[in-house]
Amino acid sequence: MSHAPVTEEYVQIGEGGRLSGILTLPNSAPSDRRPLPWFVFFNAGLLHRIGPNRLYVRLARELSRDGFGSLRIDMAGKGDSPARPGLHPNRSAEEDYKEILCALESRFGRVSVVLGGLCAGADDAVRLAPNDSRAVGMLLLDPICFPDSGFAARAAALKYARAANYANWLKRRFTHHPPRPERNETKVDPLIYRNSPTLDELRSAFASIGDRRGRVLSVFTEYALRYYNQPGQMARMAGLKVTDTFCTEVLWPETEHIYPLDLHRRRLIDLARTWADGFTRPCATT
Repeated sequence: MSHAPVTEEYVQIGEGGRLSGILTLPNSAPSDRRPLPWFVFFNAGLLHRIGPNRLYVRLARELSRDGFGSLRIDMAGKGDSPARPGLHPNRSAEEDYKEILCALESRFGRVSVVLGGLCAGADDAVRLAPNDSRAVGMLLLDPICFPDSGFAARAAALKYARAANYANWLKRRFTHHPPRPERNETKVDPLIYRNSPTLDELRSAFASIGDRRGRVLSVFTEYALRYYNQPGQMARMAGLKVTDTFCTEVLWPETEHIYPLDLHRRRLIDLARTWADGFTRPCATT
């Protein structure tokens, strides 16, 4: 990875400086002087704006070296930003987004944006993109998808085909373990705590980006296997046509949801930079 210097600024935006964030300024101007979109990273759940394992920090800095500016923002009620009392989370996010755009445009003029984030951050991107013509891209990390007609069969095949699962079964089968004491515990599904977009909202987001001749990158990890298990499933559920090529999907079932391994973080950053390079080239006409 490049080690060119990066300029960052702490900012407080919105009414009373409500929202706290970090601006990462572009390291260089595009060679053809065409303005590039700004990346806006939304919180992953309740995590601070740095993202899990500083993932957002590294993404922003590497994108800066390619000429992209970014804003890592703490949405209201998360990180260093106080909540908006009395507002539903979706409505609060909409108000935050208005102030984010106002702040960017008051300083940099008319901008286009790529909305992104992990988990709940991807959910925010999907809900906010359709209603803003400046949103020309989405970088979605473990976004919500919906099972298609072949999902169950693929899930069954994956369950019995994965060598790791078979090895674990053998270990359990032939290793003696003393009985565990009973616990009064309930396993919590993290999906319960996501304010997930509906299928209609998902389709609206993808349709709007397609209409704007934008681009979408969706990256799925082992966390998503409960609802996504084949590249192309997102496109099908988003209602895209076979000829639509603006949607890129990647499935990394060996990667953990919060990217704890540096190897996996590096792979994601390299993929994001390669994908973002598409914004530096003129859109193909069809």
